[in-house]
Amino acid sequence: MAASDANLYQIKAAQFAVTKAQRDDVKAYAKRVQTEAQIAQKALMAALRNDQRTIKAPSSSLSSDRAALVKLLQKTPRGSFDNLYLSQSAQVLQAAWAINKGYAQDGTDPALKQVAGTAVPTLEQELTNGKALLPSALTGGQ
Repeated sequence: MAASDANLYQIKAAQFAVTKAQRDDVKAYAKRVQTEAQIAQKALMAALRNDQRTIKAPSSSLSSDRAALVKLLQKTPRGSFDNLYLSQSAQVLQAAWAINKGYAQDGTDPALKQVAGTAVPTLEQELTNGKALLPSALTGGQ
């Protein structure tokens, strides 16, 4: 499940960012994102715990793509870490936003629709906050 994978990535990546980031504002952002991803993951898992559901519970492991992103963060020197973390986080948040927005509008499971709908404004806010921390050259001047 893509939403769960995005949450797991944000949690793991933020764990590195809290200790490896050079800038305090990036560390603070990572802590916020980590907390919000943990809350979103708990809500998602709670919505999936229902005997009537036919949706398979997501893996507790990262997808290979997201695991590769985390591995890249692990290997990145501190001097390059902040911008890489913020860029990766923005990509994952954008994908998570699209998934949640789509399911909130067109999903078939009421509990999951509610979880997705609740996640959308939080994802939008964190995407805005994270992009604001990136140098304009990395965001296309936006």
